Amino acid sequence: MTISNYPEVAAFDLDYTVWPCYCDTHLNPPFKPIKNSNNEVHTVVDSSGYELSFYKDIPKIISDLKQNNVKIVSASRTWAPEIAKQLLKVFKVEYEGKIVPLGQLFDAMEWGERSKVGHISDALKTLYGDADIKKYKICLFDDESRNKEVERHGVDFVFVKDTEKGATWNLYQSYLSGI
Repeated sequence: MTISNYPEVAAFDLDYTVWPCYCDTHLNPPFKPIKNSNNEVHTVVDSSGYELSFYKDIPKIISDLKQNNVKIVSASRTWAPEIAKQLLKVFKVEYEGKIVPLGQLFDAMEWGERSKVGHISDALKTLYGDADIKKYKICLFDDESRNKEVERHGVDFVFVKDTEKGATWNLYQSYLSGI
């Protein structure tokens, strides 16, 4: 079955959508990477011994989006963007036969204590030089129901209800299928 329901832009919240914690309150840098057998880094340990792994389906979802020419954006209200940046550099995944930092797969990163509409608008300016949200097919994966307000601007809101699993392949496939 071929799915043609891909957005032009997929935005991801980070905390409890890409990884299971608030990076601004749970983590203390520096981070020690834990390499797996093929040199990917799916887990890091912070300076206080807290172990963090991103949700298991994230690389598969992002890879599928990238292979279908979708721009990937992070849109996070984190108070600690420097910690999020470090995590996205330290986490490493296989993409197109190479091991790359997870952050390298994002086309734009918008963070700060403001609305997701603002994050997405600024990302569009970076990507296309145009901030008109309604002009593009966009989705937002997010664990906070308050961010459903993006729907008023034509953005598909993909609610990540299960914060123990984060954005899953099944949730992603349901979104693409229009379920």
